[in-house]
Amino acid sequence: MVGIDAEKDSQSGFGHGRVGFVAIVGRPNVGKSTFLNQALDYHLTAVSNRPNTTRKRWLGILSDADSQIIFADTPGVHASSNRMQEAMADTVASQVEGNDLVLCLCDPTRPFGDEDRRVADLVRATSKPVLLVVNKVDAASDEEVATIRDAYLEIVDDATVLELSAKNGAGMEALIDTIRIALPEGPFLFPDDQLTDVIERDIAEELIREAAYEWVRQELPQSIFVEVTDWAETEKKIKITATLHVERESQKAIVIGERGSRVNQIRKSARETLREDLEKFVDVRLSVKVSPDWQNRKRFLSDKRVVDLNS
Repeated sequence: MVGIDAEKDSQSGFGHGRVGFVAIVGRPNVGKSTFLNQALDYHLTAVSNRPNTTRKRWLGILSDADSQIIFADTPGVHASSNRMQEAMADTVASQVEGNDLVLCLCDPTRPFGDEDRRVADLVRATSKPVLLVVNKVDAASDEEVATIRDAYLEIVDDATVLELSAKNGAGMEALIDTIRIALPEGPFLFPDDQLTDVIERDIAEELIREAAYEWVRQELPQSIFVEVTDWAETEKKIKITATLHVERESQKAIVIGERGSRVNQIRKSARETLREDLEKFVDVRLSVKVSPDWQNRKRFLSDKRVVDLNS
């Protein structure tokens, strides 16, 4: 798959070898973002135990002397209950067919369910090669691994199966080698030191949202939109001002916490992660705003910081 931008880049002499786009799909919390962060050795995408932590299309670029693997992380596949989730589902479907290879992750620590069946049906419909990756093998028994593998293979019967622990990296080298071999020959599409197609501002929004989800725990599922409203950068320091959008006044109170205690913890957590990723001193300032029913509002749905509707 080579789009207009990729055709332009291919003329820039970045290199030549095994090159292609790999869609990462799976049910929520299967470990897609953890896998991508581990593969790139960089904290690119939000990692949380909540569904819908990944809402947009990320490109993660893994380059070496002989290959360039371009990963597209996607939102978890599940039933849609609002326009935001419908847009996320459209993104996943387009990614599956629009890439050279599909990486289907499954989780053996949970029983095969409706979400798994949705994933398997989606993958079965593609004409692209499929790698079925049983993730979290560090936390599962051999029986659990075999059970989830067999359940997927009943639907996606021509997939190549590999095992992985995205958390600790076990099986990662074998998986990357398998992906590399499956990709076509061609010119590199990006410079070999480029890790992603998103800008630092996008990454900041994602990591602030991750910190927010970790601190609100079970009290506020799926109801935060993060918007960086100001970015001031000098040689030594980055000052980031962001707004956390919630849907109701009661949610605003939850995010702020008693005397601002919770939003201050969110700020501290996000600041530490951003300092590590951006390799600069980072100052984060947060405010909380009520934006009623934002998950069904066009302004938020059309914003690429929520989901890429055109991917």
